[in-house]
Amino acid sequence: MADTKFRIFNTRREAVAAIHELEREGVPSSSITVMSSEPLHLEALHPPKTRIPGFAIAGGLLGATFAILLTVLTSRRVGLVTGGMPIVSWWAFGIVVFELTALGAILTALVRMIVEARLLRRRPITGHEDAVATGKVVIAIEDDSGN
Repeated sequence: MADTKFRIFNTRREAVAAIHELEREGVPSSSITVMSSEPLHLEALHPPKTRIPGFAIAGGLLGATFAILLTVLTSRRVGLVTGGMPIVSWWAFGIVVFELTALGAILTALVRMIVEARLLRRRPITGHEDAVATGKVVIAIEDDSGN
């Protein structure tokens, strides 16, 4: 179980200095949570580059693959009478393929955004709302090692 330690700072300058010190000590930036009533643009904490575009492309490709399989297998299984025309018509299935491609890209991008933003935390960090509301900066350090 992770142990969380809190420090409350009166000014932005003190908080940024403390974050720099934590990084020098080797604390990973993923273990540091900064809470403030206004945004702190921290040059020290650069989040890792997002991977949402890659996941969206992969989701789109999976959606297109699923759409093609769905339309081809369904049309062959139903046994439609087409009067000598091909049973699998790409023009007719284009809309289904387009829509499921978009759906796959949107859903995977949404899921990846939720994961990257860490919106599904097991337990939210609480108890410091008053300090943040009065303009102070709260730094929470999560220690997974149990030390």
